[in-house]
Amino acid sequence: MHFDWRRSATRDFIALFGGVVLASLLAHLYGLGPRLAQLGRRYVDSVLDELIFIVFVAFLLSIALSIFSVRRYRELACGIDARTIAEVDVRDLARHDPLTGLPDRRLFDEKLDLCARLATYTHQVAVLMLGLDGLKRIKDTHGHEAVDRALFELATRLIDILRKDGFLARIGGDEFGIVLPSISSLEDPANLARRMVASAADTFAIETGAAGLSLAIGIVIAPLDGVNPHELVRRAERALYRAQSDGRSRVRFFEPDIDIHVERRINIERELRSAIAADIIEPHYQPVVSLESNRIVGFEALARWENRTLGHIPPDVFIPIAEETGLINALGDQVFRRACLDATAWPKTFSLAFNISPVQLRDSALGGRIISILEQTGFSPCRLEIEITESAFVERNGAAKTVIDELRQAGVRIALDDFGTAYATLSQLLSFRLDRIKIDRSFVSHLDESTDSRVIVRAILDIAKGFGLRTTAEGVEDEGQLVYLVANGCTEGQGYLFSGPVQATGIPALLDRQARRGPVTEDGARNLHA
Repeated sequence: MHFDWRRSATRDFIALFGGVVLASLLAHLYGLGPRLAQLGRRYVDSVLDELIFIVFVAFLLSIALSIFSVRRYRELACGIDARTIAEVDVRDLARHDPLTGLPDRRLFDEKLDLCARLATYTHQVAVLMLGLDGLKRIKDTHGHEAVDRALFELATRLIDILRKDGFLARIGGDEFGIVLPSISSLEDPANLARRMVASAADTFAIETGAAGLSLAIGIVIAPLDGVNPHELVRRAERALYRAQSDGRSRVRFFEPDIDIHVERRINIERELRSAIAADIIEPHYQPVVSLESNRIVGFEALARWENRTLGHIPPDVFIPIAEETGLINALGDQVFRRACLDATAWPKTFSLAFNISPVQLRDSALGGRIISILEQTGFSPCRLEIEITESAFVERNGAAKTVIDELRQAGVRIALDDFGTAYATLSQLLSFRLDRIKIDRSFVSHLDESTDSRVIVRAILDIAKGFGLRTTAEGVEDEGQLVYLVANGCTEGQGYLFSGPVQATGIPALLDRQARRGPVTEDGARNLHA
């Protein structure tokens, strides 16, 4: 606290002057003046008159100094109290999240350290790590202010749900932590977590509309899963990662095998970054066969990765990791460029099908990058067919429509992949101009034994015919499936009945076999690898 010393000095001078005046009045009231004068006349030649004078002056000064000291002490005490309060306020603000007002990571660590020390098998402590998904989507769609509103609203909801002895902190941009100092059973944190997941799933009202978030939660119990605070946090985060990998809005308790799972995931992520930097993830190609002419009409590019230390890593493992870590755009562009270069060596009538994930479609610049790669490699846009999954429609992503419209204007065809698996509606299909529907292998694989699958596939084929769209059946593996698809008007097929994915170097041999043997199917299907 800063003082105005000039004003303070003026007050001190006035106080000192007032003290002298007060002392003089007291001396007058008690007759000290005449008495001292008499003493002075009586002992004028005595040394005592000097002593009495000195005592009198000292008496006046002592009163003045006492007043001065009391005032100065009070001012300093007030200043110290104000400074102490200000420092406490600053320190308190520094240890809380400015947006939500929740405690920050340091306070969370202190609370956890204290509770972990007191944890026993009869006095268990639960630690919950909460991870949000959807903040980037809100930011891209509605802006930063909408993200702040959603976070503040979420924090309010979590506080309302949290029991009184619970401790909630915001420990990262999209991560929260909870300490429950005493639980009676594992159902306590599990029930709390489920309620929080459900609360986060409710839409958040913002100025530009409504936004949605999903919450995944990892839980550890002390002392069952450890007593070291850092180890508890690490294991809770690993349980959170496992919950997130299981899907949205999941709750997972820590289990010993999670360490192994997360360690492998960390290794895959590290190797994936190196693989992208070295450009070693390559496309393989599965033929698309016309069921009308019984010949190959194109190939679908499928990313394949063989790692020296981890071995073969399936795309359904490394692609989700690429999406979660923000590597998907670099990976997609890289594999697409190689596919375009390979496809320039194919017959000019052959098409190239390439998958785009919903995460890539959130980037409005994707269309421009695809067109740029086509120009750089000399591959015609009219020979390219971009496959998008049905979930891209369900998300109602404005950027996706922008990308698709831009690609269609350039002459690129659009196919809807995995139709029937993500609950897209016909109105959503109409909002996007499509050229093809791909029937998911989960329906095709059960055509032989499931009446329901046959009904679903026939309905999809009828819908496609009504919209004037071509159709491709994935996962065709036997002649019975092929016969049913041809009979019901399916136009193309893919699957191991025709050929599995092959490297680019294997395509000439595949085409040569077809040329020597004639059509892929004659009185039935003929495996191109035979």
